[in-house]
Amino acid sequence: MATDGRTRATPKQNIHCGESVTIEGQAYTVSAVTHRYQLRKGRYEPSEKRLDVLSTGRYILNLYLQNLLDQS
Repeated sequence: MATDGRTRATPKQNIHCGESVTIEGQAYTVSAVTHRYQLRKGRYEPSEKRLDVLSTGRYILNLYLQNLLDQS
């Protein structure tokens, strides 16, 4: 992975939060998907899709902790 923590990739089109992805042999889970649009000729067109990922273990731990917080 790049030293700034970013890796460029072309993910499949319909990826959603919670899906597993493999990057450089490591398993990650998508925690957020951000779509960017650019104004061209008076219309907004998709220009970029960004995936925020966490290691799968960290993603599961965050879900567990959020569930505990919601129950309290």
